[in-house]
Amino acid sequence: MRDNGQISVFLCVILTSVLLLGLTAVEMTRVSMGRAKAAEAAGGASAEVKAAYHKELFEEYHLLAVDKEFGGQGEGKMEQMAQDYLEYTLENGQEDEMKVEQVVLAECRGLLDDDCENMKDQITEYMKLYVQKEGLTKLKDLIIGEKKAGEDSVKAVEAGRDEQSDDSDSWTGTDPRKVLKKTTAGGIMGLVVPKGEAPSKDIFDTSKLPSHGVTGIDTEWEDIEFDDIDDFEDRLKNDGDDTLSQLSDNFYGIYYALENFDMYTDSHRDRPVKCEIEYIICGKDSDYANLKGVVNRIILHRLPVNFAYLMKDKKRQAAVAPIAAVLSLIPGVTYHASKYLLLGCWAYAETLVDIKVLLAGKSVQFFKTNETWHTDITDLGRLADMDAMDYEGADSVDYKGYLALLLAENTGDMYYRMADLIQINLSQKEETFEMANMIYRFSFDIEVAQKRKFASFVESGSGAKIEDGWYRHGFRVSAGY
Repeated sequence: MRDNGQISVFLCVILTSVLLLGLTAVEMTRVSMGRAKAAEAAGGASAEVKAAYHKELFEEYHLLAVDKEFGGQGEGKMEQMAQDYLEYTLENGQEDEMKVEQVVLAECRGLLDDDCENMKDQITEYMKLYVQKEGLTKLKDLIIGEKKAGEDSVKAVEAGRDEQSDDSDSWTGTDPRKVLKKTTAGGIMGLVVPKGEAPSKDIFDTSKLPSHGVTGIDTEWEDIEFDDIDDFEDRLKNDGDDTLSQLSDNFYGIYYALENFDMYTDSHRDRPVKCEIEYIICGKDSDYANLKGVVNRIILHRLPVNFAYLMKDKKRQAAVAPIAAVLSLIPGVTYHASKYLLLGCWAYAETLVDIKVLLAGKSVQFFKTNETWHTDITDLGRLADMDAMDYEGADSVDYKGYLALLLAENTGDMYYRMADLIQINLSQKEETFEMANMIYRFSFDIEVAQKRKFASFVESGSGAKIEDGWYRHGFRVSAGY
């Protein structure tokens, strides 16, 4: 009997140990499964929030992002959405006895972060589906052609420094430079913009936009006196190397801007800013100021090309020679300076006519010929009366083409100013819309509790923390576009 008692005790000890071991294994399995279930639910919660992307931003501008403020409801709305999903998944009629204890928005990456890096990436991926790079070749040819025209012009001016007049001093008349100055006295915008179609001068506030109203240098051809040959030579120089590099790097962004925003010659959408592309280029606070800035920039590109044509046109140079001969009689004025400054003045006048053509929605010939040259050196006073003649040849360039070139020069601010316009336009429908709140990646710190059922020493083997009879499972989950 004594042996039987010892065996019973021994079996009880063994059975108790086996039972505890079994319950521990069951509990560890239960906790591990609970952790896996919580992790899967956490991933689903982040996907739920990701699916709540801003609909208008995607439909109008093809950008995927979540509004972290949810139309003024605050960041807590994102946390509440994730928590509601987790509670429904883990607590609703489940036998695992789990509860969601914490959901905190831990990290956000916005469309404007890192100089709009993700915005640029999304635009690039979208435009790759719709734009072929053939247009890149034409733009590169335009940039290279302009640079060469400037270089050839400078060389021609330098080569003519010792040139002497063969003409008599028989010319009489008014210096064409004075005529041009009088013609442009009221501003060049009145000459190049179609009558009655000048854009609004109303001011809009840019200080609270993503770009914070920062504008670049407002370059323009300021000197219409054409009385300093050295200054004129400097202005003819055009270094297109940087523009070529930026064009290649931002080709898709440039064409995204041209496809999704309005310009002076094609403003068909009902938006507060009518000259949107012009704003992206100049960043001014009115449509009129932005169009004026673009006009001045086109002059800087167009004038060297027109001047280069005059350097090859002997007939038109001959028309200038007698005028230059008379003007060179003035003390301190050389024939060389008079001739080339007069030709520069003439090229400037032709450039204004070209811009008038462009703003009328028509095209000009990139390198002029005798047939497509419009102005006369002896009649620069009637620029305002000249018709905008359209050119349809293979080497034509229109206003949109020049805008593409100007965008390539200004890619440093391009994405921020596109963000400005997106904010202006979408805030017409949703007052609280701000691009600064648009996030493409976010993370949640999540803590889920699971009730203990069996062995109390599972904590050391499962990696789960136990407190007050509950295991704590902690996660950081991320989602993005």
